[in-house]
Amino acid sequence: MRKELGAALGLSVVMTFTLNALVLAGPVTPIRFDVGPVAQLPNPHFSQNWQLFAPDPVSDERGVVARLRCDGDPEAWVDISSPAIAETQGTRLFPSRESRIVSSALVERFARDDIAQRLSERNAEDLIPDDGAAGKRAERLLARYAARVTACSGQSPLRPTAVQIRYVTRSLPPWSTRMDLSTRGEVHVLDSKWIVL
Repeated sequence: MRKELGAALGLSVVMTFTLNALVLAGPVTPIRFDVGPVAQLPNPHFSQNWQLFAPDPVSDERGVVARLRCDGDPEAWVDISSPAIAETQGTRLFPSRESRIVSSALVERFARDDIAQRLSERNAEDLIPDDGAAGKRAERLLARYAARVTACSGQSPLRPTAVQIRYVTRSLPPWSTRMDLSTRGEVHVLDSKWIVL
C-alpha cells in the first residue's frame, strides 16, 4: 500500500510541474491567466524561456567602464563589467548573479521597441512618444552600481558626487574570418553625461 501511495504522490508531483512548465512556455491564453499563480511554482529553478531560439543572436561584446567625480575632480576610468563576469565564471556551482546587474542594465539602456521602431520608419512618431525613461533608469542603476564597486582615491574616504558611464561595444569579426586570430572587430564608444548621485 505504501509503495502505491508513494508512486501516486511522485507521479502527481511530476505531472504538476510538467503541466506548469507547459502552461508557462506555451502561448498566452486565458488558461495562463487563470492558473498564473499556481503555474509560477517551477520558477526560478525550472523556468522556461525561448532564448535558445534567439532571432537576433549576439554579434558583439559589450562592456561598461565608469569614472567617479570625487571632490570636484574626475577619477580614472574603471572597468565595472569584467570583475563581475570573472566572479561569475570563477564559481560554477553557485555563481554570483552580480554580472546580471550590468548586462540587464545594458540591455534596458539600448533596447528598442519593435512597434515604436516600425512607427518611426513610417514617420508616425507622434503615436508613441519616446521619453527614454527606461534608458535613464538603466543609466542611473549603472551609476549607483559603479559608485558601489569603485572607490574615490585620496587620503580621507570621499563619497562620489557624480558618475560618468562609458559604453564600449566591440563587434565580433565575421564568421568567415573566425579562424584568423588577428582579426579584431571595430570598437564603438559612447559616453553618458555626468549622472549626479
